[in-house]
Amino acid sequence: MNRQEFEDYVAHGGKLFVVLTDYRSDNEQGWLEKGEIVELKNDDESEVPAFYYPNKEKREKRKYLADDWRFIPLKTLAPYTLSDSTHYDTLHQPIETMQANMTPEAFRGYLRGNIIKYVCRIGRKDGEVELKEAKKIQDYAKWLVESLEGKTINPREEGK
Repeated sequence: MNRQEFEDYVAHGGKLFVVLTDYRSDNEQGWLEKGEIVELKNDDESEVPAFYYPNKEKREKRKYLADDWRFIPLKTLAPYTLSDSTHYDTLHQPIETMQANMTPEAFRGYLRGNIIKYVCRIGRKDGEVELKEAKKIQDYAKWLVESLEGKTINPREEGK
């Protein structure tokens, strides 16, 4: 994106951006991957503003552990647009916060409970399309599988 596109997006309240290329550190370990979402930290009006990056646990082996942001060239970013209007423009979704703060067993119980809830009421809620409800079941089942595999879930992945 160019500077004008960036300024327009930020002026309309945008603060999240999708990374369009992989970044590597000095030791060739990736510290930011294509498709990850970063949050604007500070706009110094340059072509390389400062951004916080998510999934800090993936980069704990960095040289400077307290460093949770980077300068990222605007040309390697795109505005993050929400494909599902029910999600808010925040760095962390509630489901991510729950996984980070609950025991694995409690988190998996929460996921199982939501699967049961949506299965039991599919097609019964006024105004809800069955396909939308079925996709919620699919999302929670996918997150349960990822949790059982020891992965950190990402509710922003394509297909959400």
